[in-house]
Order: sequence, then C-alpha cells, then structure tokens
Amino acid sequence: MGDNNTDQDSSRALMDSSNKNNCNNGNASFTKNNKDAENSIDGLRKTIDRLKLYIYALTGIVVAGILILIIVVGVLFGQLSYEVKHHSHQPKVGEQIAKMLEREELCAPCDKVRLGPSPEEDRYLDALTRKNTQDGEQCCVETPKQLLAMLEMFIERRYREEMARGNIKRPVSSPDGTEGKDRPAAHMMGSIRKLEGVNAPGGQYPITNWIYNEDIAFMNNVDYRHGRIVIPEDGYYYVYSQVSFIEVFDVLSKVKNEEDTSSHSLSHYLYRYNIIYRNGGEERLLQNSITKCWGQRKFFGEYSSFLGAVLYFRQGDEVFVKVSNLTLIVREPKLNYFGLFRI
Repeated sequence: MGDNNTDQDSSRALMDSSNKNNCNNGNASFTKNNKDAENSIDGLRKTIDRLKLYIYALTGIVVAGILILIIVVGVLFGQLSYEVKHHSHQPKVGEQIAKMLEREELCAPCDKVRLGPSPEEDRYLDALTRKNTQDGEQCCVETPKQLLAMLEMFIERRYREEMARGNIKRPVSSPDGTEGKDRPAAHMMGSIRKLEGVNAPGGQYPITNWIYNEDIAFMNNVDYRHGRIVIPEDGYYYVYSQVSFIEVFDVLSKVKNEEDTSSHSLSHYLYRYNIIYRNGGEERLLQNSITKCWGQRKFFGEYSSFLGAVLYFRQGDEVFVKVSNLTLIVREPKLNYFGLFRI
C-alpha cells in the first residue's frame, strides 16, 4: 500500500509539471502573437501618416499651381484688353491674311455655308462676295472680315449638323428658365405686317414673320428661327396651321386689284427643313389648294386653309409654312396661326 501511494504521488507530480509547462508555452505564444500584431498596426499607422503627408503636399502643389495659372491668365487678359483698346496698328495676323487673299482667292459653294431656306438667311451670304459660275453660286472671301464671317457660318452650320445627327443634345428648359421636362409645344400667330414676295404663279414662298411671344402665342421648349419651329427632340408631334386669304375686286373697272395674280388657286404648305437632308434640306409634308371663286359682281373673295397631322420628327428638324401668294394673306393675327405639340 505504501508503495502504491508513492507511485500515485509521483504520477500526480509529473502531470502537474506537464500542465505547468503547457500553460507557460501557451502564454509565451500568445504574448508573441500580440507583439507581432502591435508591430503590424504600428507599421500601418506609419504608412497612413506618410500617405497623409503626401496628400497634403500634393494638395498644396495643386492649389499653388491653380493660383499661378489664375494670375498668369489675368495678366495676359489684362495685356490683351489693353492692346485691343489702345492699339493703333492693324494686327499682324490680319495683315498676313490680307496678303494671302490678295495672292489667292478663297471660294466655297454657297450651299456649303448657307444656314437656311429663308430670305433673311440668304442675305447673310451678302457679307461674302457672291459669284455665279458654271458649277453654281460661289461665295468668296477677299478680306479678313469676310473670312471671319465665313468661318462663323461654317461653325454655326456644323453645330446644327451635329445637333441634327443627335451628337449634341439641346438642353430642355421650362418657361421659368429652369431645366425641366415640359413637353415641347408652340402656338404662333400671323404678323400684322404686310408680307412681301414675288408671288409668281406656281411659286412657293415661306412665311418668315410670326408672333411667337405675345398675347396667346407662346414657345415652350422649342426654338424659333426665321419663321421656323426647331424640334428639340425625336418623337411624334401634332403640327397644324391655318392661313386666311382675302382678294379685293374693283367692281367699277371689273378687274381685280394690283395684288392679283394669274393663278386661279391658292396653295398652303407645311414643310420641314434639316441642314443634313438632301435636295437643299427641304421636304414637303402637307399641302392644301383652294380654287378661287369668280363672279362679275363680287367685291371680294375670302378663303381659308387648314392643315394638321401627327408626324414623326427628329431633333434638329425645322417646321415652317409656305403659301403660293403672300400679299393676299389677311393681316389679322388670330386668323393665321401655326403650332405644334409633342404627343
């Protein structure tokens, strides 16, 4: 029994010693891991501090660069403004261009710079030297001022072409001037001014004067351009127009007044124009013709024509009205109107 107790005591002593060694080893390993984690955190903090320092330095450099750029631009602008206001000599660039144009003529087909079908836009070309050749009408430049005018027309034409192709989006604005999503719409009234035109039989003449911002007339998210409504975005639109004519007869002489033409009908058209379309960019959409009424005892003749339809338009299309006789149009705004709205 004594020997057995001794053996048991010895076994317990060995087990206690083993457990103590295991605990010591575990504590040592845990302590080592803690030190490694602390070292990693310290290294990460130092890296973050260095990155912050780099960012602050880079920000300071950028700010300094912007300030220097602003100062340089301000100085250059001030010098340029002073030169423009106080210069007493022709710019050297202008002199060089003038000499070049004296040696060689610069011409382009007028159709390549024409901005639209209206008479007003055709008169823009009068700023250039217009020449009729076998290849058609040519627009030439002979002075730096004419060259600048041609460049402006080229830039405006290119802008309209890119907008018509959808590469440039027209910003949509609401009536209060802020950007919005109001549907495009317009209603215009006829002008009280007498419309001038050649009025040759069989001719077609655009109405280029409309009241678009007075009384009941309005423009919402569309542009007005020389009597044409510019479509801001692709879609289906209802477009409409009414034109009223009046013809006064001289009963005593049994002939009509001086505004008479040899045509026995009056025609009313809706057209669209787009600078990228073929055949000059114009396309007839709708037409209505009225046959005049004749009588020996008639004092006057009144005629009215209405056109309307749902049509698909693309961005950049310009819708306008033509008639066969401008001088017979009634000069009463509400009897002549033209408009559209997107559906």
